[in-house]
This record gives sequence, C-alpha cells and structure tokens, in this order.
Amino acid sequence: MKIIKSSIAAAISAVICMQAGAQQLEEVVVTAQKRAESLQDVPVAVTALGGADIEALGWDRPNDVAAQVPNMQVSSPIGDVQPLFAIRGISMVDYTPSQASPIGVYMDEGYLGASYLHGMAQFDLERIEVLRGPQGTLYGKNTTGGAVNIITRNPEIDAETSGYAKAGLQNYSGNSFEGAVESTLIDGKLAGRVAVKRKSVDGYWENDAGPDMAETNFESARVTLVWEPTDTFAAVLKHTYGDSDAKSIPPRIDATLGAGVIPEPITVAGRTTNNERHGGSVDYAGDTKVNMNITNLKLDWDLGDYSLVSVTTHYDADYLNQQDTDGTSASLLAIDWASETSAFSQDLRIVSNFDGGFNFIAGVYYGEEDIDTDILHHKFFGDPAVGPVLTQFSNALASSDPALSSHLGVLATTAPQMGMVDRRFDVEKESFAIYTDMSLDINERLGVTLGLRYTEDKNTRDFINYSRLDSNGNPVGSWLPNNILSDTFIALGIDSPFVTAGLAQQTPFSGGEFLDGPYTTESGEVRSVTERATTGKLAVNYHVGDNTMVYASYSKGFRSGSFNNGLIYADQANENGAYVEPEYVDAYELGFKSEFFDGMVRLNGAYFMYDYEDQQFVTQVGVSASLFNAGGADIQGFELEMLAAPIEGLTLQAGLGWLDAEYTELEMPRLATLDPLDTIDLKGNTPVNSPEWNFNFMVNYEFSVTENWYSSINVNGTYTGDQWFSAYNGDDGHQDLKQDSYWLFNARWTIAEQDDRIAVSAWVNNILDEEYDVYAVNLQGGFGYNYFLEGKPQSYGIDVTYRF
Repeated sequence: MKIIKSSIAAAISAVICMQAGAQQLEEVVVTAQKRAESLQDVPVAVTALGGADIEALGWDRPNDVAAQVPNMQVSSPIGDVQPLFAIRGISMVDYTPSQASPIGVYMDEGYLGASYLHGMAQFDLERIEVLRGPQGTLYGKNTTGGAVNIITRNPEIDAETSGYAKAGLQNYSGNSFEGAVESTLIDGKLAGRVAVKRKSVDGYWENDAGPDMAETNFESARVTLVWEPTDTFAAVLKHTYGDSDAKSIPPRIDATLGAGVIPEPITVAGRTTNNERHGGSVDYAGDTKVNMNITNLKLDWDLGDYSLVSVTTHYDADYLNQQDTDGTSASLLAIDWASETSAFSQDLRIVSNFDGGFNFIAGVYYGEEDIDTDILHHKFFGDPAVGPVLTQFSNALASSDPALSSHLGVLATTAPQMGMVDRRFDVEKESFAIYTDMSLDINERLGVTLGLRYTEDKNTRDFINYSRLDSNGNPVGSWLPNNILSDTFIALGIDSPFVTAGLAQQTPFSGGEFLDGPYTTESGEVRSVTERATTGKLAVNYHVGDNTMVYASYSKGFRSGSFNNGLIYADQANENGAYVEPEYVDAYELGFKSEFFDGMVRLNGAYFMYDYEDQQFVTQVGVSASLFNAGGADIQGFELEMLAAPIEGLTLQAGLGWLDAEYTELEMPRLATLDPLDTIDLKGNTPVNSPEWNFNFMVNYEFSVTENWYSSINVNGTYTGDQWFSAYNGDDGHQDLKQDSYWLFNARWTIAEQDDRIAVSAWVNNILDEEYDVYAVNLQGGFGYNYFLEGKPQSYGIDVTYRF
C-alpha cells in the first residue's frame, strides 16, 4: 500500500501546484440511464471511457477495461473472447456456455447473454460505460453486479467522407489491422459506416509436445446505417460479424497434494510434464473457435413531449473450445466445449421530454435465448501409463490421506476403461419485464429518482443426455462389475461419473466405481422453472453547490436461477443438484460527484454496502463441477476516481477501490473425504475475485515537437491486492488457490501530426513482465494437483494510423 499512497500523494501534489495555462476538463455525456446526461449529474457509480481514452491506452480486449475501473476485475480462463467480469465482489465464476453472468454486457443497448461474445465486439468504439451496482430498472436483463455498455460509432449525415486505417506489428509475430470509413449516401437522409478489425498473434505458451498455445487469430466487421427521413424519426441499423480461430492457454499444474508428496514434474510414459510459466507439454493442442452475427435496430420517434424508442437485437453464435484440461502430456482429460446460441430481444419504451422537473421512462422488455451445448469429455484417463501414475499417487498418500489414497487406487484400475463422456444439454431462457424510472426535481438542488421493475423469467431444460462412449467414440452399453446397474436408479446415460463414499452408503455401488447406463439418444426429464421478481431503486440527490452533488440510493438486484451444466455426481433428472435458485442483493450506496479549480479537477466517490443472498457459483469437487447457492454474504467498500488537467497537455487519472467481503452462510462439500454428505462451514471466507485493495492510474502528456507535429506519452498501471480463486479460501486443501498482490504497468508513446492525420505509436504492456494467475481450480480429488491459468506476459509493438 505504500506505493498506492505515494501515487495518490503525487497526483494531489500535481493538482495543488497547478500552473497557468491549465485547462478545463471536457464534459462527459453518458447514456447510463437511457438519456443523454452529463456524467456529473447521474446519481450512479459509473465510469465512462471515451474513444480518445481507449485509443490513448491502446485497448483492444475486455481485460483492458478493468484496468481503469475501481473494484472491477476480469479473468479469461478460456482466452480473450470469453472474459469473466467481477464488480464489487460479485463475479461470474462459471465458464460453461449456458450460464449468464451477474454482470450484464450490452452492445448498443442489445443484451449479449453468451459470455464468449463479450470479447468479440470491442472495436470502432465511441465509448464504454461501466455501471457498478445492481441494474434492472432500465436494463434488459436483471443483474446483481453491474453492467458494461459498449457503444459503437455511428456515421454522421451530411458530414464529409472520413475514416481511418491503423496497422500494427508486435512480438510473437503479431500483426493487426483496424479501419473504418463513413460517408453520406443520401443527402440529409442516409449515412453509412463500415468498420473492420483483424488481429493475429502466435502463441506465447511454448508447447514441447506440439504447436504453441495461447494464440490470437480473429477478424470482425460492422456495417452501420443511419436513416433520418424526417425531423422526428431516426433509425440506426447495425450488423456485426466476428470470427475467431485460435488456441487457448493450457493450465499450469501444481501437484501439491499431501503436503508435497506428489512428485514434480510428473512423468508419464517417459514424457515429462513441464509446469514452468508460459510453457510445458500438452498432448491435445485444440482450437478455440467463435463465430457470431449480431443485428441491432434502434428506432426513435420524436412525438414532442414524448419519444418512443424501440431497440431490437438478434444474434446467432457458435462456440468450440478444445481444451487440454489436464495440462499435461498424458491423456488424463481433454474437454471439447461446443455451444450454439440463438437470441432475440425487444425493448420498447416511452421517454418523456417535459420542460418541468418531472420526467419518466416506461417500457416493456422481452428476451429469449436458445442455447444448445455438446460437451465431450475425452482422453478420459486414456493413456495406458496413467494407471501406474495413479497407483504412485495412491501409495504416496496412504498414510497422510487414506480416503484420497483409496479413491486414487480405485481409479488406477478403472480409469483406463472409462472412454468418453458426452454431455448434451439444451436450455431455453425467456424473460419478460415491465419497468418504469421516474425522476422529480423537487427544487433546483434536490431531486428524487424512483425505479420499479416486474420480471418474469422462464428457464427450460428441454434436452439432457449423458452418454458413455469408448475411446474411439463408439456407443457403449452397460458396464459394471457383477452387472448390478439398476435402470430405476440411472435415468440417463450417465448420472454419476464416480461413486463417492457418501453415495456408496445410499446405493449398492462401491465407492470409486465408474457408472454408466445403457447408451441412449433419448433425453432425460424435461424441466421448466418460472421465477417472478419485483425489484427497484430509490435515489435522492442534492446539489451542494454548482459543482458538487451528493446522493444516496437503495436498489434491489435479481439474477434468475440456472440449470447445472457441469459434470456432477448427482442424478440431474432429480431436484438435487440440477438447479440453483435465484440470487438477490440489497444494495445501499452513498456517493458524491464534484469538480474543483474551475473544472480542472474532477473527483467522484461512493461508499456501498451489500446484503447478498443465494449467490450462484461453481466449485470443483474431484472431477465434478457443481453449481451452488451461497446462503449469504456481506460486502462493503468504497471507490474514488480522480481526473485532472493541472497544466496544458497533462492529464492525470486515478482510481482507488477497497472491498470488505465475507460469506455469512456457506456450507460446502469437504474435498478431503470426497463425500458430498460431509460438509465444511466456510462462514467468514472471502468470495472469489474480491481483492481488498485495487488501484489504477494513468498519466498522459501531450506537447508540441514542431509546428506541424506533437507527441504524447501515456503511462498507466494497475494494482490488484491478494485474492482467492475458491470460496474455500485456505480451507480443505485449497490454500494454494490464490494470487498475491501484483502491479501491471503499461506505456505508449505517440508522435502525430497536429491535425492527427498521421500518427505512429510504440507501446509495451506488462513492462516488468509480471507473473500472475487469473484463474485456478482444485483438481486434487480427480488428478492429484491444482490447475492455474496465467496472465499474459510482456508484449510490445508499433502501430501506424492514417486518418482521412
């Protein structure tokens, strides 16, 4: 924290010592409340990042956004295309394709439910807005954590033809191109814009057993038409296409079971698995592919005192992630995650334009998603040499952990016969809501905002089938010693990949056996759950002076329940383990927004307190990934954001976040016994992705070099405090699933013509080549080690921009 305090002190000193020639900050206009408003007049904790900021920082992926937003973290366990956002301790910790994030992501007001699309839409941007706290009154999808609004650029009717082209080179043989052109197509009526982006970077994870991993290879394009046939009607039509074909980063393994008795490195069939940073050996170098088509249509009728606004969004997307899940050169486990998603949403609202102190927004929302997944677990302990390795593990743990030793011993015999598991799982999600948001200026200084929303969400699991295949992918019938399988117990192809000690007490099966029923293409029980919720927000704001506003708010957030798409022990045809209940949050917030020194310094802050109930999260027990509801959690914290222009050409930006989060009620299975009936009390533990302290800063300085050229230097950094990757924290063998505090520093130097027609930039990210992890899973019960995913190493490059 000394570095943070020193950085803040330096920023404040720079402001106090302002010189003549200092400049006023530009007004930031946001649409966070579905109206164009000044950021300083919105009683909401929101960070707005304009196109100039995005360009100065060189952002091109979702992870970059969190770098300048207090109390926001982003992890990418499957690569940049599928970021998992966390805001104020509320996070998305499940990367299965059918789960929705508690952080809503919107592109041009259209909700993007599929998390693997969140990294594909970030190009040719006007701005990004990050709202912290529950959202639901005005937004299409109820969320408990916040919202990320991506607003892309529109063409201007009757403006001259203009555009830009930007080409870049970077290390790891990387190259990129981004460009756009816009023009008026019909004078006074119609304008169009076309934008494209392509990026290719070779893998930085050196694979001794095949092609390098952790590569980038995607292309995107967007066509935008703005039509204004009359003075009172406008239509904006956008179609975005994206395609990514890359290789994701494999996990780094850390075999620390039994207080370090598992030998490292692991050797299988004469091949040594290397668990060094950004390198190793994986036998399955699969692809990560995403294809998307998103169409968005916004219609706006000006009816005088009212405006009628319609936003319609439709997208189709395909996803395939071929992951070497074991992270070794042995054939322990590889998973192919495949998903097809089709979604439609319609938001229709009426917006008042009264001259007086009262205004309102009222609307109706409908959304639907059809998500089909096919998840294939293959190379399932398929290496003939795996048996002896598991026996070695079992013998090493015989005295220190008898239960796990016995489990691994059974696996050593049965594992080579397991073959494959094919999980087909289809869900339909429907959401209907009516909402209103009303604001009243009681006088020139005091205002009140009231928002209400009624939501009806319907989740339907319309197909589920778990089937066993042999190692060649052929259907397999019943297989169990003594043929003791009962069709009355097993409703699907596979209901329990392994029999735990607890399950063995309730069934005729022995602990550790691998179960499967007769191969079938039939679906298990079709289930449907409908949930109804009334949520809302009440906020009071008061302008202390012309440049300072304080506000207080209460809001209630809701996130609908979800079917478990993980490979779990329990029979998914039954209630137990098949569905998690909705989560709720009661959020209280006190904040202020202010400007000082004639508009040269902007300082905003907020204190918040959450009562969080039934948080949905996934945890790993053995090889089983299960969704759970936490009984409760208390979260409090604060945020400070500063923006200053103390002297001409110099901009200073800083953000500070503090979190105090703990579970007030949480019972979880005890991993050490591999018994789902044996639980551990985790009350007082910290939720995942909840570092106590986080800090960000940016320094940008522009100065003239000659009469025709100027230069800019941008240095920015992020501090992230200690955080856990598991709700177990240090309990029950999870003591290593954490990341200690770390700093990331980036820099960008640009020289450009005074009219910005030509610009050349050199940049470096992660200047100090910091080694850090972004995700971790405990796989001790299934494989005997922990699983970590690493952050990106140092990267650097140069790009050239031409504007016309």
